[in-house]
Amino acid sequence: MSDDSSRQQTQKDLLWGMYTDIRAHARHAETWRANAVNIVLVVSSALIAVIASDGQVKRDELPVSLLLVFIGFIGLAFAAAYTELYQRNRYRAEHLRAVLDERFFTAGDPSLVEVLTTSDTLHQAGTFYRWTRRLTGSTQRFWLVVPSLVLVTGITLVFVAA
Repeated sequence: MSDDSSRQQTQKDLLWGMYTDIRAHARHAETWRANAVNIVLVVSSALIAVIASDGQVKRDELPVSLLLVFIGFIGLAFAAAYTELYQRNRYRAEHLRAVLDERFFTAGDPSLVEVLTTSDTLHQAGTFYRWTRRLTGSTQRFWLVVPSLVLVTGITLVFVAA
């Protein structure tokens, strides 16, 4: 009996450790994505300031405009890649949480999924949540907006400078 209890505790500890590790990887991907978008924003702001410093866009600013397109493209690719990485780790963690629920929350206590669903339902019923979701849509897509705007701005400036 003790061996079975010890085995179950070991399984629970391993699953919980994997769950927390994968969630940490997801948070790490979120941090990298946020940093990349921040860097794109800072660098593109500096490039736009250089382009617009004289009040007009001239042909000799074409290389800087092309650099802005490159920064926007790289930023968009980086944000998309780290969004995918975050999603992969989030789905892995949700699967591990489901396994934990299935194996260790069978005694009538609410499962982890039930607790989270109740919490999410209360949160999503709020006016602020509905307003922000209408405004921004998914937060995953929102992270792609800034690099996309930089890319579009760069392309526009290339055409103006050319």
